[in-house]
Amino acid sequence: MASEYLQWKYRDVKPEEKKTYTKQEKRKNWWHYHRWGVLAGVLLAIALGDILLKALGVGITEPDYQAAYIASAPLEEETVSRLEAALAALGEDCNGDGRVLVQVNSYVNMAILGDSDSANYAAAAQVRLMADLEDCESYFFLCEDPEKVQADYQILAGEDGELTAEGGSPWTAAWEELAPGEGPALPGIFLARRGFWEDRTCKYREKCDALWDKLTEEAEP
Repeated sequence: MASEYLQWKYRDVKPEEKKTYTKQEKRKNWWHYHRWGVLAGVLLAIALGDILLKALGVGITEPDYQAAYIASAPLEEETVSRLEAALAALGEDCNGDGRVLVQVNSYVNMAILGDSDSANYAAAAQVRLMADLEDCESYFFLCEDPEKVQADYQILAGEDGELTAEGGSPWTAAWEELAPGEGPALPGIFLARRGFWEDRTCKYREKCDALWDKLTEEAEP
């Protein structure tokens, strides 16, 4: 009598019938195993597309004028909007896009508050300011302490619009004496302008000079 093992070994085993999948089931099965790769590819394509569009300038509105705000306290959004609008009202369309746009770049140093968050914020502002100076972005400077800005960076201009000699003082005017049109009052803030080397300057330098003249035509240093 055959053992149970031999009966099991030589049993009749019918091969499983191969299942036939519908098109919908095939798509569902494929998506189950490939969905994360597809999603990763889509995200990568979006990121690369965004980089390319920015490189080509697509969808980016370029400012006609830029101003750096350097102080120990940030400005409220409404104040920034009013400031940009007031300057734009005196400016002109430098880049020919049909509008006059002013961009205020805020570099706020709140490290004097002493906490770690303020110190980190100040460090980030310092990095962004250095990038601004390197790329010659801001022409106008709204400073709480222009003498310190000049001592630290030697980039503000004298009365003639040129860089001062080392140790020289920049030409400044209290913003409250200038505040154009609907521009906000900024107590304790002084207006100065960037000085440039011959081979490095900001965009639309001549038009920036013209706007500066409008702002300061009646100002006393």
